[in-house]
Amino acid sequence: MAIRNSSMLKISDENGIAPVVGTAVTIFIVFILAGLVSSVFFEEYGDSSHRESSAAKLQIRFTEDLNSLEFEHGGGAPLFFDSSSLSVIMDINDASYKLNDSALGTLEVGEKKVLGLNESVKSELPAIELGRGDRISVKVVDYESGALIAKSELEVKGQIVIVPEE
Repeated sequence: MAIRNSSMLKISDENGIAPVVGTAVTIFIVFILAGLVSSVFFEEYGDSSHRESSAAKLQIRFTEDLNSLEFEHGGGAPLFFDSSSLSVIMDINDASYKLNDSALGTLEVGEKKVLGLNESVKSELPAIELGRGDRISVKVVDYESGALIAKSELEVKGQIVIVPEE
């Protein structure tokens, strides 16, 4: 009869392992899910170099006289063009020109500001001539976060000559 009892003990030990393994796997899954959820919710408290800049709805277009660019802030966070991290870049024929955008200062929601092309292009660049139908790209980039704030593809509706001021 002693032999019979020992075989019963073995069977009951084998049946007791499955619930323990199941519980351990469940706890492991709960910890993984808790880590994922907390990383999503607390992402903003991480290193600031990995954060994206604030979103802003920005429209960029030529003024009627085609000598300036108009920036209209339609919503979102204020844009600080007088800081070193925010820049306006104009791409013409596969060449990029960083504009002197400090004249825009701080652009608040609902504001429109104008940036003169002749005053904003650096004086060491040659004169740039654009004709009807030419296309340029104007981007606002936040170098601190690496984010593209706005990009506008503009078509020239007339003749534009950009002569950088000395």
